[in-house]
Amino acid sequence: MSTVKVHRYGVRAHPVGPGTLDLEAPGKPALQVAMPPEFRNGVHGVWSPEELLVASLAACFELTVAAIAEYKDLPLHALQVDATGHVERKDSRYRFMLVELDVELETDAGREHELEHVAEVAKERCIVGSALDVPVRLGIETRAAGPAAPVAA
Repeated sequence: MSTVKVHRYGVRAHPVGPGTLDLEAPGKPALQVAMPPEFRNGVHGVWSPEELLVASLAACFELTVAAIAEYKDLPLHALQVDATGHVERKDSRYRFMLVELDVELETDAGREHELEHVAEVAKERCIVGSALDVPVRLGIETRAAGPAAPVAA
């Protein structure tokens, strides 16, 4: 017998000014969003929907890596994800063509390969990535943690 879990994530969008809107979710602060400045009437200094999509993938991936590493008792000393979404105009429509995740990981010496595998598994298990119909390229750089700094007495 299998157990089915259902999660629902509701967000409300409403305009707050010319070309700007607020996103709201229960119990969370509003997030202002606008058309990106690369487009006509775009707004500088405000998150765009395109950036939020790329950020959602980066955050989901990073949290998934951390959760899997913790589950496997694999030391994760550092984790950084730089994400880049590539949008192109083709046939008069703009589309995401690719999202790149460049990942830097740090673990104990001798465990680097295990952590690389965790990152590859996380790419497949990330809920946001699974929802996208866009290729996601994963670049991984893994290093061993350096020797601990001397502790001052």
